[in-house]
Amino acid sequence: MVIGCALGTVAGYFGGRTDTVIMRITDAQLSIPMIILAIAVLGADRPTIPAIILVLGLSNWPVYARVMRSVVMAERGREYVRAAQVSGATHPRIILTLLVPLLVPPLLFTSVLDVARMMIFESTLGFLGLGVQPPTPTFGSIIADGRKYLLNAWWIATMPGVFLCLTLTSINLIGAAFERARNTIHGGA
Repeated sequence: MVIGCALGTVAGYFGGRTDTVIMRITDAQLSIPMIILAIAVLGADRPTIPAIILVLGLSNWPVYARVMRSVVMAERGREYVRAAQVSGATHPRIILTLLVPLLVPPLLFTSVLDVARMMIFESTLGFLGLGVQPPTPTFGSIIADGRKYLLNAWWIATMPGVFLCLTLTSINLIGAAFERARNTIHGGA
């Protein structure tokens, strides 16, 4: 997340070749499916929690880079940014004092939705046996364990799936509430 935010902010603020290079790297990363990256990293050895966190981070930073870039690009041409540039403010000062505070609402919204996306991804890894290893339970591993009993005890696999859906729906509703609150505060902007 931090890497994506930093790269997106730099790309959006400076534009030109800097933007082109950073966005091509971002596009290259986005072209690699998350599950392929996970299989490549986690399939080589027994999956560990740090390795899973590494895979989640490697597959996730481009989302933040794109969001931050779009916000900074929208703001960099505004009068208050130009006034700061004309008054002699350095680029880091403009970015940190004028632009970073504007990045918080979209960052918060993206982060909340990203929690749901990462839960789905981790559940997929757990279902495939590449997630957190037993005895630590995850939605995916519980659903995978319940597959054996689908004919006789369908609820063993179904209930974790239902609760995963409820959890993801709850997270998305929280994200939507954050977005509504932001729109109310900023007058629909």
